[in-house]
Amino acid sequence: MHDKLIRCYLVKGVSPIVATIVLILISLAASLILWTWISNMISQTTTSSEIYFLNERVRIEAVSTQSNVVKVYVRNLMNNDVRIGAVYVINGTSGVAIAQNLTSVTIEGGNVAEIVISLKMVLSPGIYIVKVTTVRGYEASYVFAVA
Repeated sequence: MHDKLIRCYLVKGVSPIVATIVLILISLAASLILWTWISNMISQTTTSSEIYFLNERVRIEAVSTQSNVVKVYVRNLMNNDVRIGAVYVINGTSGVAIAQNLTSVTIEGGNVAEIVISLKMVLSPGIYIVKVTTVRGYEASYVFAVA
């Protein structure tokens, strides 16, 4: 029994040089995986639809009301053409959409377009919001009051 205990202590383990080389290889593999992952994250480019969204900017210049007609004047702030997808008239106190115009008006770069919305009723005195959205999702709002 005593011989078995002595043999256990005499059996040599992994050499310190081999252990160091194994640790270096593990570190290199981990750093290579991390470098590949980070470089892929950094080099990802935006898609063309994201670039188009960044190139869309519209502003509502003015709103006029006459009887049951609301005219919205929308300016394209960029140099490229923008397509308007929808125009909404929203009651400012209740938040309910009174009217919507699902239109496909194209506004050339830098120009103003008039969008006409016919309502089923005359707007009562109060505060209203007009919201314009482009086909790609950019939106602009304008608050106006009817006396």
